[in-house]
Amino acid sequence: MDKTGFLFGWQHESFRLIRGQKPVYGQTHMKMACCRNDFAAASLVLQSDERFVLQLEDHAEFYARQWNDFRGEYLVLRPEVDCPGLPDLTLSRVQMHPDDDQVGKGDALFDWGSELVEPRVPLQLFLRLNAAPDTAPGRYPGTVRLYAHRQFEDEELALVLTFEAEVADVVLPSGPEQTFHLVIWQHPANIARHHQVPLFSDAHFALLEDYTRTLREMGNVAATVTVSDIPWVGQDCFARTNPYSDLFEYNMVRIFREKDGSFRYDFSVLQRYLELCRKYGMTREIHLFGLAHNWVRPECGYGNITDDYPDPIRLRYTDRADGCARYMRKAADIKAYIAALYRWLDEEGWLPGCLVAPDEPEDMEALTASMSALKEAAPDFRIQADYSPFFIMDHPELEITSYAPLIPTIAEGEKKEPGIIRKVMDRCSGSRLWYTCCWPATPNTFLGSPLLEGRLIPLVTQWLGLDGFLRWAYTCWPADPLRNGKAMGWPVGDAFFVYPGRGGQPILSLRYFALKRGIGDFELMQMVKRECPDGEALVQSALRQIIRQPDITRWSWDAPDENQCSYDPADYEAVRAQMVKALLDARSAGMKEGKEKLHGK
Repeated sequence: MDKTGFLFGWQHESFRLIRGQKPVYGQTHMKMACCRNDFAAASLVLQSDERFVLQLEDHAEFYARQWNDFRGEYLVLRPEVDCPGLPDLTLSRVQMHPDDDQVGKGDALFDWGSELVEPRVPLQLFLRLNAAPDTAPGRYPGTVRLYAHRQFEDEELALVLTFEAEVADVVLPSGPEQTFHLVIWQHPANIARHHQVPLFSDAHFALLEDYTRTLREMGNVAATVTVSDIPWVGQDCFARTNPYSDLFEYNMVRIFREKDGSFRYDFSVLQRYLELCRKYGMTREIHLFGLAHNWVRPECGYGNITDDYPDPIRLRYTDRADGCARYMRKAADIKAYIAALYRWLDEEGWLPGCLVAPDEPEDMEALTASMSALKEAAPDFRIQADYSPFFIMDHPELEITSYAPLIPTIAEGEKKEPGIIRKVMDRCSGSRLWYTCCWPATPNTFLGSPLLEGRLIPLVTQWLGLDGFLRWAYTCWPADPLRNGKAMGWPVGDAFFVYPGRGGQPILSLRYFALKRGIGDFELMQMVKRECPDGEALVQSALRQIIRQPDITRWSWDAPDENQCSYDPADYEAVRAQMVKALLDARSAGMKEGKEKLHGK
């Protein structure tokens, strides 16, 4: 292989390839660091002066469009990664996706298949190595070997790049020991639609297994369930057809009206889903949607169909008398359903974690009426709120268990009345979170967001003194997210963290791993605060390297700003290294003190 027209180089894990931007090439060795029960990662960028086929799997590879694209023999490059001490590793190709500005940006991670790469067009590979909890601390050298051949020629070793992963003697927590409270809303119905299986069927639940597992591995601790039909009226998907999206949400409870006029409720789907979430540690909280502040679009036919209930709850049932499906319209029937749901949750042991979540209410008077009706049917349902802190303070009768305001709401509240957010948070006996959605532009987890913003989010959580972060969608895909990720009018990437794989498994993303990395940073900070005598001061000192504008009321939300937060990967690596060193030093000092006491010194 002629190597003169070939460029390559390692990049930090926060690197994202953007079409038209030229990467810096030439770095042939990469150093990475991680803890135990953690992962090390880096990217590799390469390009060639000639068109080639990248092959990720080790088998014969023939390109179907040979004549049109090559008219003769063609170059195939096959990378192979090896790290003897860390065998659980993956080298993925990073797919490019058109962003809102129509510029291609890297995100989805493909661990299989092949890709045609045009001349002088960079290609990004993403390497991740998993360090199990029992991995021995130390340095683990590895290589990426690039093999080349043309059609029936023998392969030759064209390139060897080296790396080293250093595993620290610190185990990151997982399961119940995890302190970061990540809430990513689930959308099971959209998974069934994209994989073309019947809703809530055995085939659907087989798919949900992998999506639930990967969501938990990302750090999510909460289950989100819909207990009435279309509480968000499909996010207005019926009003936006370019690109097409079907985002309607459906009740996990089946309802029947018996011939004697009584109602029967089948909770088996809800039970099965909650058991799946519990299996993966995702029932620290259970967010119930569809009981309060259901969205309406009356001009499009999605109004309040009830006769005398203040909230547009849509409860479909099958009438055993004639087999027809109908909707509940009487307040008495709706309240009876809510009361039955409450009793079932209590009897099955799910109730302590349940939170009713009225999402983004605009009409606060209507919300108050809705909450009053809900309390009549189920007085002890707990509430999560995301609305104005001043409304909450003005309505002490609203018993808010969990509070999750939009981050600009935090800034606006603090500007108007310093300390107002803390007053509201102090009223909450449950989780204290913050969130982003399609706004603000920064910090966020869009395709166009710097990857470091995903890592920044848990550090902002620590800086704000909160428990965690809420994001609204894991799998709210438009029709073809791999080719066009523009869901509705939202920024690309707003509606999902993973992509639907044709084989049924989720395709992970760079954004997925960026947030996961930040959660690890947060966990290290909690360990430092617990174990180090001056832990709080150490954490605050570390945060000052990242948060450059300490007054949130002066933050800008329109674009990334270096004067507001650091966008230098070296700062994040330095903070993590400081946390690890502080832990190791504290443990070493504790061991020394223990030995001295043992020997009477």
